[in-house]
Amino acid sequence: MPPAVRTRRSTVVPLPSAGGTGTPSVDVVVPLSPLDTRWAALPPVCHVFLFPAAAHQQQVPFSDVVRGLKSSLAAVLPAFHTLAGELAYSPELGTVTIVCGEDAGVAFVEAETDLDLASLVVEDDDGTADLDLDALPQLVPDIRREVLPAPMFAAQVTEFARGIALGVALNHVATDGIGFFRFMQMWAASAVAAGATSSDWTWTWTEPLHDRRFVRFDGDQELARRLLRQAAPDLPRIVPKQQGATPHRPLLLSRRTFTFSAHALRRLKQRLTAAAGPGVVGAAAPSTFATLAAHGWVSFALASGFTDAAPVFAVFLADCRAHMSPRVPDAYAGNCVVSCVVALSGAELTGADGPALAFLAIRDAAAEVKRDPLAGSGSWITRFRAAPPGRKVVLAGSPRFPAYAVDFGFGRPARVERASLDQDGAMAIFAGREAGSVQASVAVTAGKMPVFHRMFAVKSGSNKARL
Repeated sequence: MPPAVRTRRSTVVPLPSAGGTGTPSVDVVVPLSPLDTRWAALPPVCHVFLFPAAAHQQQVPFSDVVRGLKSSLAAVLPAFHTLAGELAYSPELGTVTIVCGEDAGVAFVEAETDLDLASLVVEDDDGTADLDLDALPQLVPDIRREVLPAPMFAAQVTEFARGIALGVALNHVATDGIGFFRFMQMWAASAVAAGATSSDWTWTWTEPLHDRRFVRFDGDQELARRLLRQAAPDLPRIVPKQQGATPHRPLLLSRRTFTFSAHALRRLKQRLTAAAGPGVVGAAAPSTFATLAAHGWVSFALASGFTDAAPVFAVFLADCRAHMSPRVPDAYAGNCVVSCVVALSGAELTGADGPALAFLAIRDAAAEVKRDPLAGSGSWITRFRAAPPGRKVVLAGSPRFPAYAVDFGFGRPARVERASLDQDGAMAIFAGREAGSVQASVAVTAGKMPVFHRMFAVKSGSNKARL
């Protein structure tokens, strides 16, 4: 189908030259840790923030919106200079680094569309929502590369008749989810500060830390090279050449977004505690992440009809800042997450004890990572690849990620979506728009979605934000 979104203009927001505290000079090279290099071949992580126009914003020219976004981005780039660089390969060292050269900056795309903003997300009465899967990828800039160097970040703002969409694409090598949402909040706060009418309005932030020496440990550089060889064995190529004349046919995926109110989450946790037994779960209530991860894992197995003895996997990331030795500062903005891979048989997951078994497996895996974050680090990539497509749930995000707190001065977004969910069993989680709620966006093959929808949705009253 023809593109529904048209590019008007592409420019670069340059990284300001040296001069202030935390502002890097040109030709800065950022060495990377193993927690970074493992992501070298991962496709960009993309998010879309949808902002409907309020009545008092109808007369704001799109050019003013663009000017405000670009100037506020320039103001925070020195604090997140890694996003203005490129991922580059050094044959002499046999590794990759982030390089901020003289032309460092962030690509910024201005676009337009005749689409109706409200048509991108169609909400049902149960609080779930269908998405326009043709339009969503067109709202984010394309920073994919087959061969290094590759950009670290780009932004695109698209004008609708009644509102705008801000799409961003991130190279995961630069930062993890904690760092990404910290950057988005800083960018938004900078935009609000620039447009404040009161001279008394000020904003401050904790300076993000990018020095990879915060995550140093014995053998880290050798591990970084080992993981890099596993992720991208043909550097500087990071996308394997297509073998044979016929490319693989992409899966026909169906995608849906579920919003769990605070009440629905309490119900899920109560059901889980009753199924597992209070003595097994413990005195504290099950965590929101473990509850939703287990619920999604079981729903996926049921929707897939897995009743056999073969394993079904769940893959998720755990933040390790508080568990590394020495402890990594909370302000560290590089990657500090490690993979957890757990498996239960299809029969176990779809049986009567499936929810309890799934929860305990996820809880215990997270606890083990806290005890020893680097255990099995040499096989992080190979363990993930060993889980076959179609038999794994891949969970990204956290209920604590403040996606709906990103306010550039024209109100909180009515909808935030992760645009890069492109495999059967992919799930992205972050805090919902309403207090205490959590949003989960899910992609499964089209034939599985009706059953998955029925199993995963929890009726408790919906948290809707009309577009």
